[in-house]
Amino acid sequence: MTNITTKRTIGIITIATGKYYAEFIPNLKDSIDLNFATDQYQIHFYCFTDVLATRADIQCFPIAHFGWPFSTLLRYHWINEQLPTLLKHDFLLYLDADMKVVAPLPDSIFDNELIAVEHPGFMHAGGAFEIDRQESSYTPPQLRKTYYQGCCWGGKTTAFKNLIQTLNSMVETDLKNAAIPIWHDESYLNHYLALHACTALPPTFAWPQGESPIDPPYILHLEKAHGSIRQTDSMQLNVIELLSAKNMQDELKLYKKLYLVAHEKCQRLEDRLAKKNLWWLRLREWLAYYKKSPDKNRTL
Repeated sequence: MTNITTKRTIGIITIATGKYYAEFIPNLKDSIDLNFATDQYQIHFYCFTDVLATRADIQCFPIAHFGWPFSTLLRYHWINEQLPTLLKHDFLLYLDADMKVVAPLPDSIFDNELIAVEHPGFMHAGGAFEIDRQESSYTPPQLRKTYYQGCCWGGKTTAFKNLIQTLNSMVETDLKNAAIPIWHDESYLNHYLALHACTALPPTFAWPQGESPIDPPYILHLEKAHGSIRQTDSMQLNVIELLSAKNMQDELKLYKKLYLVAHEKCQRLEDRLAKKNLWWLRLREWLAYYKKSPDKNRTL
């Protein structure tokens, strides 16, 4: 009698629209082929993209290209749409397109219900959790234990499904109310993982390229030119166009630029405060936590 052992299947998911596909996806796929134990696992690579010319070993889901920040904020929506296909695997792992696997991954990480990678910038600080109590992704101070990167996370089928469906619902509800958290999809992810059991992988599983690693890395987060890759327009505003107010489309275009400038400024400030871990920031947080919410039905 022949003893047949069925291999576990791992679905690897990424998103790459616009210039991201040609810039990163071929290298990411090749690095996965080199460093995953295919004798133990069946690896399936999925890419959400607007690019037509793709490789035969990459299964693509067609999506439209959106400008920043919607290109990253809508990831839970797109993944949720393809859950019937994705959930046939034993484990699902999300990787940003600009990643490169540089060493074989330990098999043990795929035994966990949920995994995510500690953010290297917040190993000795509180992390950049959403601190606006009016946001759905607000995380109370006492729950801010570990801050995770949004570039590498995953889990077994049931746990992954619950995460995606919950976060997709939160994003859709917030967008209807014109609400966007400070760090977009990463804010939602950290809110969810603060409330659910998750195995924290060290930062070497998503180490920033060019930085001296604390230990040999397993996965690198590659450097990229954000402006050109994200395909955003120049951030310099046309004042004459603004004053002339030719039509609503011109005003909307200018508003989008102003939003990006203001939002990225807020991100830089939040990042700086969190990393310095100033005492008055913590005091402000605890005062905000205990401040009476205007919505009497809102829970902390």
